[in-house]
Amino acid sequence: MGNRCLKYQNLSAFEKHLQQAAKVQLSRVFLIVSSCPYERKLINEKIFVAIRFKQQNLSHVMEDAAQGTVEERIANLNTSPLFSGTQMVYLDNIDKLKKNGLALLADYIVHPSPFAYLVLGASAGKGLADLYAKGKKEVIVCDLSEEKPWDRKERFKRYLIDKAMKAGKRWHGDAVDSLIENIGLNLPSLDQELGKLITYSGDKGELTLRDVQMLCAVQKSSSLWQLVEMIVWKEEPPRIEEIVDLSLLLPLLSQMRVQLQHGMLLAVLLERGAAHAEISRYLPTIKPSTLQKMLPVAKARRLGFFKKALDQLFEIELMAKNSSFEPGLILDLFLAKITLLKKNHALSIPQSSR
Repeated sequence: MGNRCLKYQNLSAFEKHLQQAAKVQLSRVFLIVSSCPYERKLINEKIFVAIRFKQQNLSHVMEDAAQGTVEERIANLNTSPLFSGTQMVYLDNIDKLKKNGLALLADYIVHPSPFAYLVLGASAGKGLADLYAKGKKEVIVCDLSEEKPWDRKERFKRYLIDKAMKAGKRWHGDAVDSLIENIGLNLPSLDQELGKLITYSGDKGELTLRDVQMLCAVQKSSSLWQLVEMIVWKEEPPRIEEIVDLSLLLPLLSQMRVQLQHGMLLAVLLERGAAHAEISRYLPTIKPSTLQKMLPVAKARRLGFFKKALDQLFEIELMAKNSSFEPGLILDLFLAKITLLKKNHALSIPQSSR
């Protein structure tokens, strides 16, 4: 198969690869990395369609890595089917496998079976270093774990527009933006609400803002990004309505560390009198409109606030990983600590800048 290892961090580019490779030769192993199980399943279905372009007699098996053994699955992949044609196996949640299970998968993908296609799903790439290393000649990776929220928003918007168009509908005005604003970056919920809109609209060719306002409920839970933004950059602590477990708490703390590090860098640059152009060069991934909101806060709170907040965050992370306290209580403790810290570094900036 040659040196054809490819890692895509953009879904459109990955889909383009599938379309082109389906006409020539597709890899026998794919890896999908996304925090959303629903999205991983949709991408898996795209891979199935691409493989079926040449393999008409293709069976599709979907399994969870936590159920059964890796040895059994590898044995099945290496067995030539007598009557069922080619099989494609989707094995999800491989990041939940123990080290020996991942090692077996990594060994398999060095020389994958010529009788089957294997698609692996993971919520994060952490812990998959050996698999990446051994699969560099065989595995095609679609990794969306580092996608920026604004890029994800634009991608979901295109997805909703395309899916509505396939149903013979077009979005009118700000309707699609309103739906995303109300529901958040939650693909399963967006898909569900779009289905309701398509059904409700009947023979009408348009999906309007009024349709969205009448039919689609506002999502109560905040996105991870919105929570982090409120905790770090807003004056008042957010209200956390969803149930907090480790699957929410640990990513939340990780993103919070990034935001606090950004704040510390901004405070250093501002105290040094750096020009806006220089600041933008140091933080190229931050949108200009977002940076404009962060700058007055960083200037008012100064370096001391961000240093102390990072110290407190480190203590909370240790507690989350090593203690038996409930994740919700740990988050409440951090919110109380950072709220007190904000009061000791009170803002004195115009309301319009907040």
